[in-house]
Amino acid sequence: MPAELPASALYSHPSLGRLWKKVHLSCSPFLHRADLQRLYGLPSARIRKHFGRRSYSLLALGCADGTKESLLLKKLPKPTSLLALDTNLSLARRAARRLPAFQKSTRRADLTSNLSLQVLSSRLSPHPTLITLFGVLPNLKPLPLLRSIRRFVKKDDLLLFSANLAPGTNGHSGAIRVLPQYDNPPTRKWLETAILRYRPKLPKGHLEFGVFPDPKQKNLARIEARWMSNRLPIIVFSSRRPTRLQVESWIQSSGFRRLKRWIEPRGEEGVWLVQSLIRPRPFPRDRNRKKR
Repeated sequence: MPAELPASALYSHPSLGRLWKKVHLSCSPFLHRADLQRLYGLPSARIRKHFGRRSYSLLALGCADGTKESLLLKKLPKPTSLLALDTNLSLARRAARRLPAFQKSTRRADLTSNLSLQVLSSRLSPHPTLITLFGVLPNLKPLPLLRSIRRFVKKDDLLLFSANLAPGTNGHSGAIRVLPQYDNPPTRKWLETAILRYRPKLPKGHLEFGVFPDPKQKNLARIEARWMSNRLPIIVFSSRRPTRLQVESWIQSSGFRRLKRWIEPRGEEGVWLVQSLIRPRPFPRDRNRKKR
């Protein structure tokens, strides 16, 4: 299995955030297809029904600049509080400026870290919380992330997440169909800039894109950008493209239940609204922490 750069290496500097934004503006189907934009407003009716007249808070995980969250909030009452979280703090601040809320805060955090999620759980409002996770899940390890989130959700909280899908029933062939959305000049420039900034420096080489089986789930297709040199390849970027049935299995395995799902007509993107099935468990104790 090739070595892999941490996902945070692609977003950690403001210049990388700006390059990511250029990729998003030029290559994202979301910005060029009205049916994809409508997708993010569809859950509003089900969410309003769940919260009723109660106040609620919004926790926007991996929010980038808040574009997708803003489409949802246009059809919801203003949240009591907003916590916008992203690996890139400048993007999180941009999201906080865009999104409505009576109280706003931002935080830079790594969603792969249990410690970051544990800190977040202590900062949530006493109101029921709507947690959004848009465009993030396929780029990280889905089951550990969903299970970590489930540990701090309360009884009346909701999680609304999206996933970029492999259209059809065959994950590998579906991922090949959408590969040009990744292998293009703006994405290459973004990733190559991240490689130049990364320390320790990577050897001289070039990028190659392809579809590979996920190392933890062999029937799950994963689009990868690999840095090829005279040494072993290094995975610079990866994005899982699950089928909708694979997403359903993640939901069940992580202790959530599906309330509703929405799939766009081409089958390339879906949004799921879920609620915790299992009573939240405390985070594991830090073994290095001294006992009192």
